[in-house]
Amino acid sequence: MAVPAAALAMQAIQNRPKVKVNVSKDVTTVLLAGSLGVGVFFAAWVLAKKWKRNRREVNALQPGNPANYAIRLKLAFENDKPFGWGTDEEAVFQTLEEIPSDAMRRKVERAYKDLYGSHLSADLMDELTTQEFAIAQEIINSKT
Repeated sequence: MAVPAAALAMQAIQNRPKVKVNVSKDVTTVLLAGSLGVGVFFAAWVLAKKWKRNRREVNALQPGNPANYAIRLKLAFENDKPFGWGTDEEAVFQTLEEIPSDAMRRKVERAYKDLYGSHLSADLMDELTTQEFAIAQEIINSKT
């Protein structure tokens, strides 16, 4: 009499040798300590980013501060026109023209990155048409 294949498979599974994995306490301690270290690192990184952003926001109220320019640019991108969509290109150009120097422009880009987590140049490309972006680049390049 033939034994069905399923019964043979079950018998093989039940008769297989048991493998016991023995992890020492040292390995467990190292893994736990490493995980804790990674967690502390990322928690400190998040807190540092929040602190930096809060500091930028407080200083943004002062005219001429890089964060002030960055916030004005972001507000121009998120402008509420009559139907609630679109970028206020005039405000973007005016704000870019008000930035006094190339060094200040770099500070504005850093402040924009700290506040919003994205690059100002990438947001300019996203928000402006090709012709408008070319005008913005001319304004930016005139600061050098």
